Amino acid sequence: MKYKCITGGPISENCYLLIDEKTNQAAVVDPGFLNDALLNEIKKYTVQRILLTHGHFDHIWEADRLHEMLGVPVCAYETEAAFAADDKQNGSPFPSKRVPPAVSVTCKVHEAFKDGETFQIGEVPVTVLHTPGHTAGGVSYITPDAVFTGDTLMGYSVGRCDLPTGNSAELRESLKKLAALSGNPDICGGHGPVTTLEDEKRRNPYL
Repeated sequence: MKYKCITGGPISENCYLLIDEKTNQAAVVDPGFLNDALLNEIKKYTVQRILLTHGHFDHIWEADRLHEMLGVPVCAYETEAAFAADDKQNGSPFPSKRVPPAVSVTCKVHEAFKDGETFQIGEVPVTVLHTPGHTAGGVSYITPDAVFTGDTLMGYSVGRCDLPTGNSAELRESLKKLAALSGNPDICGGHGPVTTLEDEKRRNPYL
């Protein structure tokens, strides 16, 4: 397997393509934007699923449009569907320099995951790990070589837990789960650089 990270959107969020090189099948993780670089990459593969790590607006912004383009399901943790559909909860932006007009960002989740559920992208096994704290329904997607952690663990930092459905105690427990993973997978967070689990253990003060 391999993955590609493309950064864009109003607050520099990371979108990933999880790719099975054997079958040329792929998943799109957290489509918070659709720029030319991302669209050109998507065209190279047969996308099977759109995976959301959580329902904040900057990670779901283009999920509905991508679903319409590709005809594949948007997937998230079972309790996060209502959160992603609620622009009062999911942080849809008020007017700012980055997003001049106020906008309502929502998306529809078509496939709900449970903690520990497994599926495949092509021949690549993926395990759903419930990692609440940043949001109540946050998940990480574990693959053989990388973990897609959203805003739970990202670039030597962690996501805020003072937003709707956030919980600092749950975040601490989620970080313990991630720290206990075997091996040294790449940590593919929602913002910032891709790191490794060992790097995070050495340099992240929260882990």
